[in-house]
Amino acid sequence: MSLRGAVDAPQAVAPSAPLSFDPRNLEIKTRSVEQTLVPLVSQITTLVNFKEGYLSSGKRRSDRALRAALKVGSAVEAAIERFVAVGETIADENADIQPEMYDACHEARLAGASIANLNGCLVDESGSAIDKAVLVRAARQLLSSVTRVLLLADRVLVRHILRAEDKIAYSLTKLENTTNFTEFVKIFTEFGGEMVDLAHRSGDRQSDLKSEKRRTQMAVARTSLERLTMLLLTSNKTLLRHPDSESARQCRDGVFHQMRLALQLIGFCVTDGVMPFDASHYASPSNEEILDIGMQLTANAAIKQLMEMLEMVRMTCSVGTGVRERLISALDSLCEMTQDFTDSAYTPHHHREQILDFLEECRFEMTNLIQPEDHDEPLRSEGIEVSVERLSRRLKDLRKQLQIVAMEQMSEILRANEDQLILSSIKACSVSGDIDGVEKYLDKFREHGEHVQEVCRLLHHISLTDALHVATGHAERNLRALAPLTLLAGRTLCVHPSSRIARENVEVFCDTWAQCVNDVSRLAKETDAAASGRLAAEKHAYMSLPRPGDQQKMAKVGLEMKLLTSEVDAEAEKWDEYAENDIVKRAKAMSSMAYNMYLFTRGDGPLKTTHDLFTQAEFFAEQANKMYKTVREFSYEVPGSAEKSDLSTILEKIPIHCQQLQVLVKSPTVGKPATFSKVVITLTNYYSNLLETLQVDSVIQETKNLMNEIAKLVTACFVCATKYEIEFRGSSVSRQVLADGSEYAQRSSRESTLWRRTPSIRRTAPPPVTQHNEI
Repeated sequence: MSLRGAVDAPQAVAPSAPLSFDPRNLEIKTRSVEQTLVPLVSQITTLVNFKEGYLSSGKRRSDRALRAALKVGSAVEAAIERFVAVGETIADENADIQPEMYDACHEARLAGASIANLNGCLVDESGSAIDKAVLVRAARQLLSSVTRVLLLADRVLVRHILRAEDKIAYSLTKLENTTNFTEFVKIFTEFGGEMVDLAHRSGDRQSDLKSEKRRTQMAVARTSLERLTMLLLTSNKTLLRHPDSESARQCRDGVFHQMRLALQLIGFCVTDGVMPFDASHYASPSNEEILDIGMQLTANAAIKQLMEMLEMVRMTCSVGTGVRERLISALDSLCEMTQDFTDSAYTPHHHREQILDFLEECRFEMTNLIQPEDHDEPLRSEGIEVSVERLSRRLKDLRKQLQIVAMEQMSEILRANEDQLILSSIKACSVSGDIDGVEKYLDKFREHGEHVQEVCRLLHHISLTDALHVATGHAERNLRALAPLTLLAGRTLCVHPSSRIARENVEVFCDTWAQCVNDVSRLAKETDAAASGRLAAEKHAYMSLPRPGDQQKMAKVGLEMKLLTSEVDAEAEKWDEYAENDIVKRAKAMSSMAYNMYLFTRGDGPLKTTHDLFTQAEFFAEQANKMYKTVREFSYEVPGSAEKSDLSTILEKIPIHCQQLQVLVKSPTVGKPATFSKVVITLTNYYSNLLETLQVDSVIQETKNLMNEIAKLVTACFVCATKYEIEFRGSSVSRQVLADGSEYAQRSSRESTLWRRTPSIRRTAPPPVTQHNEI
């Protein structure tokens, strides 16, 4: 948030009770406030350094240096004057912060004038030098007052977000109390506009927050609001259509409660460290749940706390009474956290035994560590160090075992893909009117939901970063809240089997559940990457490639290439009768390579570095050349026709694109030799990195062009094969060795080719398949 942004914000801020502002607590929560202070800090640092150099050398500085220092001081004063004018404008428009803002602006103006005056004295020839501490105190006062102004302006923006939330809360109350469908539609339309306004304001705030934990909480809350809005619409429509249905009412009320909890979380995040906020302003969380899930203890957090304590014991080489009690308490907390793993019915027996064995070993090592003090100090210190080392090793082994258990259970769920089967069956039965089928699959859904929630809880226990800790915790909460609501929606449909609105409500709840399970799948992948140490490496490898603008352009080209891979896969699927067809196999192999290159543009997938990308592009070009030879062999069997002409036209473009791609990947700036040449000097390194970024962009663009031609080529081959009844036989082409050792294909007769005409069976080309790809 910039100060100018605060001025541009809406002016209608409702006055409220004044809030005390502690000038000693100037903690900055947003990046924009930090960035606004950077130029001022730089200028003040220049002045202080100049003064220090002036005093230490004892020599008269050049006139040019003196004029430059004087110019910096005047610039600071002028900038502060403009800054203060904006701050006073904000104070005039917001009565609730007016006294504090005026006070902070007055202090900033005085400090800016003091800086300019002290800087002017540096060039005075009176001979008496000003103490550097005076300038430092003035600089500190200036920074403190400017930071206060920025934080007060930031408070205004926070109030605007809270006001947007209050409007939504008021609309929710009106929606909750309306019994007329026409009135409901009118209120819901206004509600939609208010949601868009909150989405924009909260999105800006989310990207501006410094805390990774708060950013993740904001993202979770905003995503929940977006999904719950659709559930709110259908559940309300269902209740209005069936006002006597208790299950419909409970379902609708549950959606309202979840929306208020999401509003509560946004309000908590935006006010953190800025202003007080009532934790039950919009909704009261249940007694067993805390609003700030980042403070919730997990198995990994318990292990981390215990290892930090052990590190302190290692440094002090002593275990006092207080330390002993804290260590025992931390180990007891860890044992309690692991019960979610050992008590789970889905944990295999050998894994459960392994976890219990590790815990027993931890207790044994802890007993050795906290035993009474020995009078032999050297031996006691050595024993403590050995016990700490052994206990740390056992804790790491335990953490690894917990990760294995959680990821195996998650993999089992994803491999079974049971949620898709159950949800699709529920929707299919509801559409066909099979209420018995709906009830049957709702029972299965209840069991499946409990299983997914349990596995998500295990993911929460092994999360290693703040973002994953928050995301997995809220994912479990969302699933736990959504499962009973989905069952209520299904029960309403069973009571009213002919209701179209009830059927639509069930389908929307099923779709929302599928989205939540997809979120869990993505979090499991990120958790596994973090646990294996791949997360930082992947991010570093990708973010070190392009500048932001280049990255966006590259991602766009990669997305287009991904769509082409889906198109090629769709065309290859038409050749189901020719599963061993070389064209099909090569097309699928090239599609897989292109998809890996697309994942690289997103910082994901098996390609980690530019060297991997260029190697993959080289293999891609080789496969395209092989495809060209295979299709050229196939074209000999196609009779002269418009189809053969189209096939030949497309075919002749393949070598051109292959050659261009091979030239790009064999450029001197590509590969390991280029990497070694780039470390000679910094300037060479800069230009080499720039060239490599351009090279990556060109390689991906050319791969996309080649993939486009491959898609057309596969389609043309299929058209010819179906129209002229050309069938693949599956044998290898006979070859003859040339004098230089190379080979060329030899066809002595029609029967020796990979392809043959099928005179008896007439096949018609199936209609084109339209693929809708969602990225």
